[in-house]
Amino acid sequence: MTDTAISIQADGSTLRIADPVTGEQYAIHADQPVTPTPSDDDLAVPVSQTVRLKAKRLTVDAAAWVRLREEDGTNIHTLRFNETISRQDGTWLLELAGPIKSYAKIHGPFRVTTTPDDVTIEWETSSEIVLAVRSLRRHPTDTITTTREPADIATAISQLSAGLETLSPERSFQTLRNHPPDIEIGDELRIPDSVTRHDSSITLSLPFQYEYLYAAAPVTFYLNATLTEGEPAIHIDSYGTWNLPRESFAEQCVELLKQCVFLDCLTRSDGLYPTTLEAETELKEKLNFDWTELYDVSLAERTAQYLNVEYDTISDLVPEWPARGYVPPTADSASILPHLLDQLIPVEVHRPIPIQGDDARDAALGQFVQTENVLDRAAVGQSTFSQELPFTEIPEPPEREALWTGAEIPFGANHLLETGVRRYHAAEQPSGSEISVTLVCNEGEMQSEVEQAEAIYGSRENLQLSVDVYQNLTTDQLAERLKKSSDLFHFVGHASIEGLHCPDGILSPQTLDSVGTRAFVLNACSSYIPGRELVEQGAIGGVVTLSDVTEEAATQVGVMTANLLSIGFSLRNALLIARTQSVTGGQYMCVGMDSLWLTPKESSMDSSIQLNKNETGWRVEAETYPSLHFGVGSLITHKFTQDGTTSIVGKSIIRDDVSDAILRDYLSVEPSPVWYDGEWT
Repeated sequence: MTDTAISIQADGSTLRIADPVTGEQYAIHADQPVTPTPSDDDLAVPVSQTVRLKAKRLTVDAAAWVRLREEDGTNIHTLRFNETISRQDGTWLLELAGPIKSYAKIHGPFRVTTTPDDVTIEWETSSEIVLAVRSLRRHPTDTITTTREPADIATAISQLSAGLETLSPERSFQTLRNHPPDIEIGDELRIPDSVTRHDSSITLSLPFQYEYLYAAAPVTFYLNATLTEGEPAIHIDSYGTWNLPRESFAEQCVELLKQCVFLDCLTRSDGLYPTTLEAETELKEKLNFDWTELYDVSLAERTAQYLNVEYDTISDLVPEWPARGYVPPTADSASILPHLLDQLIPVEVHRPIPIQGDDARDAALGQFVQTENVLDRAAVGQSTFSQELPFTEIPEPPEREALWTGAEIPFGANHLLETGVRRYHAAEQPSGSEISVTLVCNEGEMQSEVEQAEAIYGSRENLQLSVDVYQNLTTDQLAERLKKSSDLFHFVGHASIEGLHCPDGILSPQTLDSVGTRAFVLNACSSYIPGRELVEQGAIGGVVTLSDVTEEAATQVGVMTANLLSIGFSLRNALLIARTQSVTGGQYMCVGMDSLWLTPKESSMDSSIQLNKNETGWRVEAETYPSLHFGVGSLITHKFTQDGTTSIVGKSIIRDDVSDAILRDYLSVEPSPVWYDGEWT
């Protein structure tokens, strides 16, 4: 499993800080040689590790917003870019919101200057500094073993909130929700001593059946609750009981999760991170909350007040959640829960009804609008519907996407495979020093996509991205390419259930001893089975097709996917937008770990904008998409919002009468897809 400790290393007068979880890194340059020593200083904010050092001047070689805080954490001022602030005597806390969450406990007098490129901290004489960092712990560090008994699974679920770093409203920030412990099925219930959770005064009673246990897992995790057997209800010591309906239990748990997270986002605005959220103005008319008072009370009292709010009162203001996870009603589904809970993805049990053969093909073709185009990426060979593995239809959720975790091939969902998730957690993460892309075109008439993709992958500024292009590889040559280590394998050509087609035959990834690529795009008809085999043999996740796609449609989807992956979008979010390029976009799906990304994000998070021109300026509508590292609860502020308000990721931001100058400024720094005049660009 990957070491999650952030590395702080000195090289003369330079400190290098690197996070192995995200691959992010930055340097701090001092005016003199530095020797950091471990420190046990307590800071008013959660941190992973601290060191002490001395310097007269430090320059952080990265763009970062800076918050000046009093020693107790009280926010004083937020510096954006091209600002300077100074203080005299006293002890202060600087928070650096850059590539890695960092803090500096410093003594006055001092001066801080920010630019779009760096941050400089200066003292009159050499001063002692406590530098602290906080890991984005997106990997489990402990494993809980449970039997298949529902009572033991209930105990395991109750322990997953050990991943919460705090019970304050700030836990709605993803950086303060560590990855829950892993779960595996064994002969007896074993909870390691290292798995420790906060004391809990919230209990969720429910029947000990899989459909109830799994639906309750996300809200149990977020509320630090304990599961007990009984009629469905939430019990809060000293505050009362809230009964939950059996007939709509799963949906009620989804609403409870969204409601508590959303209201925490509003409550935390009066805490360590003072902000003005767009939703506040409208909610003042709907809720009679004293947010300042609510911030200071216990989790139990705060949750009790939240539960007294009818969900319909706030539902139109709650951000759009990224996905819903559908799991089979079996004990094995418990092992995928930590991955879903890490992203606060709601969970619902789905009993698959197997579909095969012609019925499966008819169901797949019903996923998109039929056209008269010839489906010309089809190959001579068996389609996905010719193999024995059954299909199943997944319900369409209120969230953006559906994820299926069972063995069946899903219609209407990405296929989340536990093999890919576990490989992600076990693998070394990209360092960002160089991203390698392998492009293979095994069909001459499909050259256009490869040429466009090569130009896209090679155009990223400030990133070393190596692109290797190959044409008409034989089965042996293709096997060699797949075995070699790479970050992305982008294949254009023909496929079938037998494998990827080559001039001399067909290569089945299943015949390979190992696969070296992390992610893949198999832009060919019926590429699901080869893609699944790539995950089984060593990859983490990728994009595949269920059925036939036209050449024109495949090129559109492939080029758009390349565009979005190249600027840091996850597989899931890239495909969510790329699918809209074509009426056959419904044939594309992610297989393996769909939240995997290719490159570090140039801006804060995955986002897109829609533009419409009118007589008074531009109407700009921005959509944001939660991702693995900027998940549910994260904040976003766009340059075209001039009123100082912020929004929660997943919520649309709409502004009218935006000037040419402001829009141009935004587009020059935000590498986002733009919908304008009927197409993405």
